[in-house]
Amino acid sequence: MKLAVGMLMLLLSFMLMPFNIQVERIPSTVMNKSFNATVITPKTYGKTSKKYSVVYVLHGWLNDYDSMSYHTEIGRLSDEYDFIIVMPDGNLNKWYFDSRINSEFRFGTYVGREVPEYIDKKYRTIKKRSARAVTGYSMGGFGAFNAVFNYPETFGNVGSMSGAVEISGFENKWNLRKVFGNYEENKDLWESAAVKNNLNKFGNKKFNIVISCGDEDFFIDINRELHEKMLEAGIKHTYIERPGRHDWDYWREEIKFQLLFFSNYLK
Repeated sequence: MKLAVGMLMLLLSFMLMPFNIQVERIPSTVMNKSFNATVITPKTYGKTSKKYSVVYVLHGWLNDYDSMSYHTEIGRLSDEYDFIIVMPDGNLNKWYFDSRINSEFRFGTYVGREVPEYIDKKYRTIKKRSARAVTGYSMGGFGAFNAVFNYPETFGNVGSMSGAVEISGFENKWNLRKVFGNYEENKDLWESAAVKNNLNKFGNKKFNIVISCGDEDFFIDINRELHEKMLEAGIKHTYIERPGRHDWDYWREEIKFQLLFFSNYLK
């Protein structure tokens, strides 16, 4: 009897085992370095042979690959929606961009191509753009759109939370000059980096797009403008504006909405 109860308890504990979090060291050929990434697999991953959709979540300025693990319930959300979630490192402040000012900064290529290639080789993933999403908060929102514009074959779904969707006007902030150079000398690059100026790169491919920003966020005006530009261009998207600032109180809730949104498309 005791043995049977023990076996039952063991079985129940196995069935209730939550998501798994681990840190991967993912190499970059273009930068000749490796960087950490948090990878969350849902509780079903070790119990089936199925292949999984993947959501890539990019962190904000001066955060890192495990910031969202500390501040949100993203692991539980991996279980809820049965996604693999990958949070690569953006080296604190490199803006997920291939800098023409400093050739050592190639984080656009890293998150757009190299990280997904690594994940697809090591994990049981659905290797289709329709089964991959990329989103991020603040700097990561900029990075998510940059990844989609430059690697439309990789991602079919994109989101942004409180995204820095336009960098002009913030010339002296957030290490931008180290990536984009002096504004006066590189005005064309600064202006061309704005998401609103790259909408033509969506082309004829199908994308599922969600943009959100708090109404007290200092990025609210540029997000509203992006929303209007997308409406004018006839680009189908979901725009969410609700009470909130540029902080974890907002992102903690917003990541829930973003993953719910993606769950409608990642099959």
